Amino acid sequence: MDTIVRFNSFSNPQQFLQNHNRTRPKSVNLRASLSNFPLASKIMVRNLSYSTNESFLRKEFSNFGQIAEVKVVTDVSTKKSKGYAFIQYTDHDDAMQALESMDHQVLNGRMIFVDLAKPGREAFGGYPRTSGPPQKQNLVKQDETIE
Repeated sequence: MDTIVRFNSFSNPQQFLQNHNRTRPKSVNLRASLSNFPLASKIMVRNLSYSTNESFLRKEFSNFGQIAEVKVVTDVSTKKSKGYAFIQYTDHDDAMQALESMDHQVLNGRMIFVDLAKPGREAFGGYPRTSGPPQKQNLVKQDETIE
């Protein structure tokens, strides 16, 4: 089955620009997957003590602004903390202030590291599917004949 793909051709760049409005958006509005707050207002806190819980983090980080959600990541089978958490603020500026103030600070006897959260694999539909190495094909060389 043959597929035909056509591309529009413009001999003149001005013609292309007239047909396609090439203005840039003034701001990019990223959204967290299950929240109405901008993704840039979500921070990730690493190197937490394994005894740190969500209420303790909410208390410590609420000094910088209103918190929408605190989530300590736990192991599925043991239900114990993995040592990092996500904190979602209602405002981007509050998240930036928390990031600047709490990064490299000691919390529960451990130095913590605070970064802006990145979109997870759920935001992009998971890991790409792969089929492994290519299969060997039985190709006939030109000087060989099939009988």
